[in-house]
Amino acid sequence: MLLLMRMEMKLIVRIGRGRGVVNSRPFLAKSLSVSFCSSLFLSSCSFLGNEGSVENDTDHRVYEGEAPSYSQVNSVSGVAWEWEVPDEDASLSEVLSGQSGPVMVLGDGVVGLDGATGEELWHYRVASGGVHDVWSTPGGQEILLTTPGSKPDTMVLLDAGTGQLIAEHGIDLEEALERTVAVTSDMAVVAPTQGEGPLEAFSLREGERVWTYELAERGDSAGAVIEDVLSVGETVVVTASYKGSISENDSVDIYEQGMLAVGLDGQTGELLWEVEQEFTADMWHEPEHEVSPGGEVFFLSVRGEDRYEFLLDPDTGEEVQGEVYRDRTERHSVALLDGGYVDSVSEDEDDFVEYRRMSFGGDLLGRASVQRLPGEGNSGPELVLEDGVLRLGYLEDEDLVRGPVVAEFVEWGSESEPEKMNLDMTVNEEWWSEPDPSFSLGAPVVLSVPGAVVVTEDEPGPWTVVGLT
Repeated sequence: MLLLMRMEMKLIVRIGRGRGVVNSRPFLAKSLSVSFCSSLFLSSCSFLGNEGSVENDTDHRVYEGEAPSYSQVNSVSGVAWEWEVPDEDASLSEVLSGQSGPVMVLGDGVVGLDGATGEELWHYRVASGGVHDVWSTPGGQEILLTTPGSKPDTMVLLDAGTGQLIAEHGIDLEEALERTVAVTSDMAVVAPTQGEGPLEAFSLREGERVWTYELAERGDSAGAVIEDVLSVGETVVVTASYKGSISENDSVDIYEQGMLAVGLDGQTGELLWEVEQEFTADMWHEPEHEVSPGGEVFFLSVRGEDRYEFLLDPDTGEEVQGEVYRDRTERHSVALLDGGYVDSVSEDEDDFVEYRRMSFGGDLLGRASVQRLPGEGNSGPELVLEDGVLRLGYLEDEDLVRGPVVAEFVEWGSESEPEKMNLDMTVNEEWWSEPDPSFSLGAPVVLSVPGAVVVTEDEPGPWTVVGLT
């Protein structure tokens, strides 16, 4: 791997085996089927050991039988379904990828859909108090959510395919709403407040604290500050930064600083690997990262006087051989993939955008050229699938504000102009601009889930969501 660094910079890569210390409302999908579901109204009691209990009336409907199973789609050709939040008091805040399709995250709970049909499979909604936060485990196998109440809060673990209750506990997450949580198949790993202190890992099924881990002091610095915690498969990756001394060079303050990343075994907290990069710059910088869709590649970078980049296997911390997925000045980085990357280029005087699919070794795996969408520069809502690139157009030609949303799928190697798919999302724009016609929604977002590609809005609201297959 090519590493860009000055000779006086210090690069440390260690692979080790250390150890850490041990409003319930209906939601509609067109052609909704309920024949395989049962509805339960529960008064649930949660616990942590023998202390603390939480009572919440929940509307919990589960899918009886084996949940549908779909793979990720390789291409799309049209609108397969629409899903609506009919009550304007309800709000869709996020869409997660589950076992059978999308899981809609609402202010008062979650709704699991069939990815191929958009039909509701199950839901878990809290009558009062709503939910604090929602996560999915790797592969979208389970859904974890926390609900408020008298202390401790309730942590609920659901099967993402059927909505069946797997576990329910009381957990004291005081001040944790502002803390990052990474979720593996067995653990919820909570970052310390303001990035200082130990990580804490709680069992999803028992609710007990299983392990803690704290970063070591870094030389003369005041200590590393955790910037982010994320799960890459069953590995917990922690990125951090630390500050050293400040000197002056030509009347400019020069900051000595460092970037740190560690990989921990999600089950035990054991240290698997560590990457550290010291550098100087005229301001403080934090590390940036990206994970490939299958979790096979972890890209880490930081910009100082030079740019430092690492392409790593998240399980071992070893460098992935081949060309580094770099920030290019001439080409726009579209997506990091498990075996390579996709980039694009669009010259100002050119009406076309060229996409390339490349291996890390520099081999060209696919190419496509397509006419630029209105207002499109080198970036826009786009999603790389196996057979090509899905692009969304949403801007009016003249004033470059939100207009009708259209999608087009550009196949690798195709020389014909792709067909445009009209996505009926005008109801979203109408609701958003109702208080003031000058309000305009931003770019929609696109997400691949089992059985479909989902298009929704980036802001919370009572949205219509579109499924493409």
